[in-house]
Amino acid sequence: MTAFHAADRVWPHSTGKGVVVAVIDSGVRSTHEDLLGHVLPGKDFSTGGDGRTDRDPDGHGTAMASLIAGQGHGPNHSEGIEGLAPGAEIMPLAVDSTGTSNLDPRGIPDAVLYATDHGAQVISMSLGSPASDAALAQAIAYAEARNVVVVASSGNEGGDRLDWPAAYPGVVSVGAADRNGALWADSNTGAQLTLTAPGVRVVGAASSSDSAYAIADGTSDATAYVAATVALVRSAFPHLTAGQVINRMIKSAINPDRVTHDIKYGYGIVRPDAALTFNIPPGPASGPLPQETSAPSSESSAPPSNLTPTRSTTQQTSVWLYAGLGAAVVVLGLGGAAIAWRRTRLL
Repeated sequence: MTAFHAADRVWPHSTGKGVVVAVIDSGVRSTHEDLLGHVLPGKDFSTGGDGRTDRDPDGHGTAMASLIAGQGHGPNHSEGIEGLAPGAEIMPLAVDSTGTSNLDPRGIPDAVLYATDHGAQVISMSLGSPASDAALAQAIAYAEARNVVVVASSGNEGGDRLDWPAAYPGVVSVGAADRNGALWADSNTGAQLTLTAPGVRVVGAASSSDSAYAIADGTSDATAYVAATVALVRSAFPHLTAGQVINRMIKSAINPDRVTHDIKYGYGIVRPDAALTFNIPPGPASGPLPQETSAPSSESSAPPSNLTPTRSTTQQTSVWLYAGLGAAVVVLGLGGAAIAWRRTRLL
């Protein structure tokens, strides 16, 4: 929040109030002390619950929700995690049925449709697969046609192509940078990359208890920050279309390579303060990105076999002293063999 100049340059203009962000992930621990009162009933597409339980032992969905709309706790919210858009509300849409770092992909298109039909203005997906899926492409086209901004992570393989759904037209695809603005080594790159955001050594809420925290790297975290920025802009400029919101974010980003667009940073590192304050013409209603209109004909309509995160961790447990936090930080790992669908996480 210091790097974003949130307290003095962002929150005086917008906190994301009135905006619902759908987090399609493993569910969200709504009782976490930093999220109380800001997690709406959603849906668990595996169990039929309301999504307010995190089914990932790593707490991936809880972490993403906290980076977007965490409230902190204690005197003047001085402890814990305060998200970039603390006025926003989270709609948790759980698609994890395995209880591991793998995600069941079958619920993802349905989750996109549910979010669109139940008032979400932003859909955040910190997950990805190297394979496309016709049903998901159609769901994203449905969301985009109904003025919803879809944000997804580029992937954590350090490869030269984006994961799906980040690679679909119209999706705000997100890579990760470190605290110095350098591209994170494992951030996927490619011509479709839209924006980059902080994604190295990021602290978020965890799901093992109501006061648990974890530290990790990954394009997952970067995606959460970009989704939060969308919430900030949508709250401040409610008359703008989804495409015009994306236009503000693109036009206000800063590219360390001093180019308009490249495969490493996309249009640049997101700057929420600039997105809120720069004098940027709205531009066309459709925005600067091409739009998804139908499922790719070259890909199978069958969903990939599994899904994984884009926030990776190594196996260890430690106590990490952080300004105003002083919490026990549980760092959990993905482990195991390569998997086709993944949430985007790494320490």
